Amino acid sequence: MKPVILAAVRPQGGVAVHRALGEYAEVVPVYEYGDAVSALRGRRDVDLVLCGVFFNETRAFDLLRFVREEHAALPFVACRIGSRAVASAMVEAMGIAAKSMGAAAFIDMPLLDADSATDVEFRSLVLRHIRNRGQSPT
Repeated sequence: MKPVILAAVRPQGGVAVHRALGEYAEVVPVYEYGDAVSALRGRRDVDLVLCGVFFNETRAFDLLRFVREEHAALPFVACRIGSRAVASAMVEAMGIAAKSMGAAAFIDMPLLDADSATDVEFRSLVLRHIRNRGQSPT
C-alpha cells in the first residue's frame, strides 16, 4: 500500500508534486486551508503533510500549527517548490521558522519546471520522513 501524502500547495504545485511523488505515494492535493483541515480531520490514513510555504496565501504556518496541535505525531514537511526569486535570507528564515514550529524538514527546490533528476532528489527528501502507520516518524 502506498503512503498517503496530503499536499497543501498552490494548484500548479499540485501538478509538480504529483509528478515527483505520484508513482510512490497517494498524493492528496488541497489548495485551501479549510480543505486541508477537513481532510486531516476526516482521514486517518495520512502519513505525511507536505506544505508549500505560499500555500493558500501564506497559511502554511497556520496549517503547521494545526497539525502540531491535533496530529502531533504526523510528519510535516514545509517546502518552497516554485522558482520565484526570493532573497536567500528570507528562504533561510522560512526554514528556521518551519523547523522551530515543529516541521520535520524544510525543502527549497524549484520543482515546477524540474527535470527528472530534480524529481528524484525531491522524492528522496520527502519520502524519508514518511512514518510507518501506527508508529512515530522515522
